[in-house]
Amino acid sequence: CSHCAWQCLGRHREGFVMSQRVKYDGKTYDRRHLAAAAMAKDMLEDKDNLKRRSAATTLMQLGQAEALKHVTDYLAALKDEDAGVRYWACVYLSGAKNFSGPSPVAEHTAEMVPMLEDEDPGIRYWAIETLGAQGFASVPQLNDLLKSIEDTDPHCRVAAAKAVARIGPDLSEQVAGILQESLESEEPFFRKSGVEGLGFLKEAGLKYASQLEEAMNDVHPPVRVAAAKSLALLGKDAVLAAAASLAKAYESDPEKNVREAAGQALKLLDIPGALEDEDDDLRRFAAETVSKLGLLAAEHAETLSSMLISDEDDAIRRFAAEAFSNMGPKAAEFAEDLQNALQDTNPDVWPPALRALGRHGSPEAVIEALDTVAEYLSSEDPKCRMRAAEATGAARDAAMKHLDPVIALMEDEDVAVRLAVIKAMINVGQRGVRKGDKALAKAVKEDPDSEVRRESLHILRHFFLAAKFGLDGL
Repeated sequence: CSHCAWQCLGRHREGFVMSQRVKYDGKTYDRRHLAAAAMAKDMLEDKDNLKRRSAATTLMQLGQAEALKHVTDYLAALKDEDAGVRYWACVYLSGAKNFSGPSPVAEHTAEMVPMLEDEDPGIRYWAIETLGAQGFASVPQLNDLLKSIEDTDPHCRVAAAKAVARIGPDLSEQVAGILQESLESEEPFFRKSGVEGLGFLKEAGLKYASQLEEAMNDVHPPVRVAAAKSLALLGKDAVLAAAASLAKAYESDPEKNVREAAGQALKLLDIPGALEDEDDDLRRFAAETVSKLGLLAAEHAETLSSMLISDEDDAIRRFAAEAFSNMGPKAAEFAEDLQNALQDTNPDVWPPALRALGRHGSPEAVIEALDTVAEYLSSEDPKCRMRAAEATGAARDAAMKHLDPVIALMEDEDVAVRLAVIKAMINVGQRGVRKGDKALAKAVKEDPDSEVRRESLHILRHFFLAAKFGLDGL
């Protein structure tokens, strides 16, 4: 509200600086500490609840140097009849830090204990955070924090688990036992808090890794997210034990947040071992990860070669081919395997395999590969035609002599195939687009699909060919 607004005034001639002058509650104070004193007085003595709240938050924003001088005032505000004032007092105390030495709050941890039983869960939460922030100074309050692990609010439970793990690590086993019981709760938020809390308990939490893995199948998505994150917090051993479930979640969980959390956890794994694991989902994750490593994928070339040729999983073979297309000169040593990959029953393998050959194979190998792919351009399966067109374009300049049958597919009945042809011409470059410009111009005028028309016109314009066909006005 306007009567509690404050504003620092003034400007240094060499730039903006924090002025000593502060405008607060309609008055201008020449010194910041005077404004701070007025705010503290209002926080404790004003009869208006809202003004006391505003004074508490305004003093926080004035700056740590001034607010620290009023720590005892914030502690006094913990006894305010208004929950809002107590709440903001706890929020400030949880983050109050001295510029050197311990926080002044460390001498007053006992005064936070009544807040642990406040009727407002937000106040209880920030009181727990305040005690946790004081570290070993809060050891006398450990028993009180242990009670908070069974708080009716799930956020308080997690905060209490973190605080106890920090202040009294010897009690982690006891905390883990309490949290483990909540994993069976009918309430999803309590299950989530139990799962989340276990992640902060290190070795004590590691004993419950199997229960955390089971939580990866919870019907409540936030529980699954918390389980993945807790497994990651517990380290590589926990992730390895739950690797199959994490990989399955990464591959197929319907919730994006779950997939992302599972992926982050799996990054802790030993990738070489995961590439040879018996579990398909885990191998698939490892292969996808390696496919994004660029030149570093060369370290796994031998294993990738075996996967490219003999793995039974279609996606794994595709990721292996993509890894070869990105790994640099090392791929040249596996030209024969890449040639064989062009006979793969999964068409998705062909474009990255031919891209790898185009970048690092011999001219003879590239021509042979293009001849192989050309056979698929007349396949009855539209996906085969589409990937064959993309694979041809992946050879770039070397594809010029093989581009005619690809351009002919601009008349294909399948939209995806026609779009793949446009992509292939773009990959070949200006010469490829010029070679297919008539087909592109015809598509702009006649193709029944708006995306094909739009992409064709865009490419013609990009290469300054639209005017040649009278299309520059479209």
